Amino acid sequence: MNRRRLLPLLLLLLPARLLAQDAHSMAIGGAATAAPMGIFSMIWNPSQLALPDTSSWTVASGYSAFDTSNSGVAIFHFTPQDALGASQDPIQRFQQYQGLFAVKYTSAAGGVLYDQELNYLASQGVLQFFNDRNAGPIPLNASYNLNFQQTTQQVATLLISYAMQLPIGTIPFFSVGGNLKYHDGLQYGQTSLTGTYTQGVTTGYTYTKTNSNSGSGLSMDLGFFAKMTDAIQIGLMLQNIQSNFTWQAQQQNYTLDPNTGAETPVPGSATNVTVSTPYPYARTLGLSLAPPNNNIVLEGEVSWSQQLTHWKVGLDRYYPEANLDVRLGTFTDDVSNQQLWTFGVGYLTKTVTVDLAFLTRSIPNLQDSIALGGALDAGVRF
Repeated sequence: MNRRRLLPLLLLLLPARLLAQDAHSMAIGGAATAAPMGIFSMIWNPSQLALPDTSSWTVASGYSAFDTSNSGVAIFHFTPQDALGASQDPIQRFQQYQGLFAVKYTSAAGGVLYDQELNYLASQGVLQFFNDRNAGPIPLNASYNLNFQQTTQQVATLLISYAMQLPIGTIPFFSVGGNLKYHDGLQYGQTSLTGTYTQGVTTGYTYTKTNSNSGSGLSMDLGFFAKMTDAIQIGLMLQNIQSNFTWQAQQQNYTLDPNTGAETPVPGSATNVTVSTPYPYARTLGLSLAPPNNNIVLEGEVSWSQQLTHWKVGLDRYYPEANLDVRLGTFTDDVSNQQLWTFGVGYLTKTVTVDLAFLTRSIPNLQDSIALGGALDAGVRF
């Protein structure tokens, strides 16, 4: 068997991950670098773990789901048939499920993050080809420009986080923290079909499928946090400053029948390959403003990754007498290229926190939204 390295085409198409494995961060649009995130700061800015806390231990878990597309149809009803004939070419879809279980002791934390993703891209030409092939027969001498790439992956990441306070001039509070992340790849699959298919012709395209159940890698983050005054906090996060992740996979070539378009594995074409999928380097600068005596926190951040700039804005409105926190947020989704809106509520006491959030483009008609998401988290402090 031949052994070679691959860089999947979809790495160039990855959207800015929301990474909202907790409801608090989703509800404020992901603007969490300088926001008061508690134990979940190990994801957003580990330097916040050094903030004074009346509790020594915190145990928390969160789960989220996110689904979006640029097809223009409601994401609840997304199908390749609905996308066929849309004004967008190519059609994209991004789907993500995340879950986190974490434990914090003073200024150190550890946890396991589960991440499942789908990245889908299909040109109008390949959608027409799939449609005609399924309906059969393919029209005589019909020709299709093919561009189809679908990648799915499941990864479990073990995180170890630590932070410490450092004396810096007259700044009331300054801390630095970092993450060491070990990635365990659980499942990977990629289908790629590119080129031109012409009825009656046997060449002009490349069709491969790559699959793996084994992957591993390491990544590191570095965060900084400064409390300039009681009302102003600044956070800086350098994510994946060092990252490597590879899958030990098997790749199989396929041919398409020149008359029917039916696919058949090429005998003897299966090869062992190493697929390199490092996490992209990202820089995030956040600002948090808490006007005195207003029970309001305004959050904003800007991030730079893969030559793209992203802005996120959020708001926390506290109601101490009811132990409630109402949240709003917004950000631009890379896939749909639309401004999405986030909402949430948290129930906060000294020992227990419970948070809910949802994300949408259409209000109040959620079932027709082009993007949807939701999250739930809970924590116990003692």
